[in-house]
Amino acid sequence: MILLSTAYFPPITWMALLLQNKEVTIDLHETYSKQSYRNRFQITTANGMMALSVPVKKPQGNHTTSGNITLEASQNWQQVHWKSILAAYQSSPFFLYYKDDIEALFKIKYDSLHQMNIKIITTLASLIGFQINIKYTEDFIPLNQIENDYRFSIHPKKKSLFKLQTYEQVFEEKNGFFEDLSVLDLLFNLGPESLLYLEDCKGSVD
Repeated sequence: MILLSTAYFPPITWMALLLQNKEVTIDLHETYSKQSYRNRFQITTANGMMALSVPVKKPQGNHTTSGNITLEASQNWQQVHWKSILAAYQSSPFFLYYKDDIEALFKIKYDSLHQMNIKIITTLASLIGFQINIKYTEDFIPLNQIENDYRFSIHPKKKSLFKLQTYEQVFEEKNGFFEDLSVLDLLFNLGPESLLYLEDCKGSVD
């Protein structure tokens, strides 16, 4: 079993693990961890890397589990996130091909972070070309209880678990190559080849 946290427009490493493993479980009973991929993703822009975060609410304060995190409705963050994606990727090779499907995700009113994330993950997997089989924890699983626990090892401040191959990115000539961005970066730049890229990550975990 592969154990993952929920993720908002997940990084490439997260999606590669989802693709490569038949049994993937998402922990919704963990205490919510801020400043992680649970509510943020990273893209590359003309000015360098950008992190976009969803404003969330914790109904049970700092003891709120990931499955009970709700979204802040008073801020117009969905429009801001979509405009940022548009500005960053409108010149990418496959942006027009996937634009409508991705934009539609920002027009849905979600009740919770988990509800939004699973809709996004399902849509991304479909666009990339694979089906998902996700289960959810029935209770919190303590750290070090299972071998393949990636809940806290896939994190914006940590190096990728994979030795990721480079590919041509928008603004690469100006900013250089950024590793393990949101899988959106892969999709807009590689299109149908994104599936092969994620499959090729297999076996390269350090």
